[in-house]
Amino acid sequence: MQKGPLKDLDGRDAASGNSLALLRRFWRDWLAPRRGEIGLSLGLMAMLAATTGAYSELVKLAFNALGTDKPAPGALSFVIFAIAGMTFLRAIFLYLQTVATNRTVNRIGLDLQRAGYAHLLDADFDRIGRETAGHLVSRLTNDINAVQTATLALVTSSIRDTLTVIAVVGWMLYTDWGLTLLVLGVYPIAALPILWISERLRKIAKRTQVELAEMTSQLTESLSGARLIKTYRLEDYAQERTNGSFEQIYKLRMKAVTAKGAVDPMLEVLAGLALAGVTAFVGYRMSSGVSSIGDFMGFITALMLAAQPIRGFGGLPPKLQEGLAAIERMYELLDEKPRIVDQPGAKPLVIGKGALRFDHVTFAYGTEKPAVSDVTLDVPGGATVALVGRSGAGKSTLVNLVPRLFEITAGTITIDGQELRGVTLVSLRDAIAIVSQDITLFNDSVRANIALGKLDASDAAIRAAAKAASAEEFILALPEGFDTVIGDRGMRLSGGQKQRLALARAILRDAPVLLLDEATSALDTESERLVQDALAQFSKGRTTLVIAHRLSTVQNADLICVMDGGHIIETGRHTELLTQDGAYARLVKSQGLGEAQSISS
Repeated sequence: MQKGPLKDLDGRDAASGNSLALLRRFWRDWLAPRRGEIGLSLGLMAMLAATTGAYSELVKLAFNALGTDKPAPGALSFVIFAIAGMTFLRAIFLYLQTVATNRTVNRIGLDLQRAGYAHLLDADFDRIGRETAGHLVSRLTNDINAVQTATLALVTSSIRDTLTVIAVVGWMLYTDWGLTLLVLGVYPIAALPILWISERLRKIAKRTQVELAEMTSQLTESLSGARLIKTYRLEDYAQERTNGSFEQIYKLRMKAVTAKGAVDPMLEVLAGLALAGVTAFVGYRMSSGVSSIGDFMGFITALMLAAQPIRGFGGLPPKLQEGLAAIERMYELLDEKPRIVDQPGAKPLVIGKGALRFDHVTFAYGTEKPAVSDVTLDVPGGATVALVGRSGAGKSTLVNLVPRLFEITAGTITIDGQELRGVTLVSLRDAIAIVSQDITLFNDSVRANIALGKLDASDAAIRAAAKAASAEEFILALPEGFDTVIGDRGMRLSGGQKQRLALARAILRDAPVLLLDEATSALDTESERLVQDALAQFSKGRTTLVIAHRLSTVQNADLICVMDGGHIIETGRHTELLTQDGAYARLVKSQGLGEAQSISS
């Protein structure tokens, strides 16, 4: 479903606080597509309202029958069975309506979660990095729960309760219009304070949603960093840090409770005044012989039946404002448009030799100094090119530009002469396999994590990839082999084992362009030798761009590029660069001259 900018028809910005525009858009995007389900709920609500109005009439008939000197057995029996039957019918309609309405509201919540999650998956890589995972999770959980609560209250109070009140008040007007007008004149007194309370609650609700996101973020960070917290004895620090967020949420919720708590007592007082007025008025008329005990009891029953939905009206504005605050936050997310998309006329990438060229490429994060500046580099098809340099030199940024995780600021990048912005993202990323120092593993089986490289891969292909990455031996030693669940982010594996699974995934992908961002950084010497042998075989015929971490990787590269300050300052093979005694030679010397030594990257 396409979601447009948050504008009403007259152009007003709904996100700035236009509640009516928000409600219109919410109806158009999420409620209207389920109009059939809503229609079923409305029908059941209408039936419930009709039985509620008829219930008051039956009570009136019952008391009039009982008020005679000799109640007619047949009439009395009819009234008794009619009341029992009507009560049973009301219970059925109430059950069916409750189930139907909650099913619809929960389905809308599911639709929102799916849309929000899909939007985040389609968002630019840098957008996801601007907000913590906890904040994003909160948008898909806490915010949507608030939307569901408000939607349920809106449907129940604005429709079911309205129909009930209309049916009951209609009967009251038919029975005694003067007494009805007396009662109805009391309730509008509460309108102004309730509206004031609801506006205050909207501000509190939005602050609460933001604080809930912060709390979720802090909890995620603390639980993810359990090893650091325990090793450094940071339990007290972590608890104190999160307790502040807990306390803030408590205070905000108490402010909301204090504001909402004033609504029910207000309506309770008004209901008492209405009941007292009805009793006095009917008592006077009964003493004059104008009304009967049945009229009085029927009217009181109707008044009591109307009291609950009227009270629901009082609780609606606060819940609605809380929901509107959450809807605003959801639309802030859904209205963001990715900048890295297929350009008009984009064509599938056609891979030949896989030659990669950077032509005067510049990239900057926002308004900051360029991380990569005027880089020109030719990577022949099937060649291995290593990037070395100090931290912050721009190596990882340059690699991330190839799958268009970021959009270049100036220059062009081509593969086999095809400019990356002119090909489809799907075909570009299908042609790339990447293994980075920051390993991503899911709480699933070993087999499933390797298969992420190619979801339709056979079991034989998965095992072959594991063997090629020197991972098969340790996998078979796990309790359930390839079916072993490795825990959140692979916490049940060592660093080297995680890295080899990531390499197996890349090997399984079998892509013509291979990006290695310090891919062997977590391996011991023996594992590195095995993996390097596997990579040497796997990279044949593939264009490989390596961020070098160890000297062995650099020595085997067809070309080494030394980066500093976003520029390439030296290029050549290992022996050539050592002979020049420049930046590369200094990097080697700073780590010690030896094949087993590491180069800082």
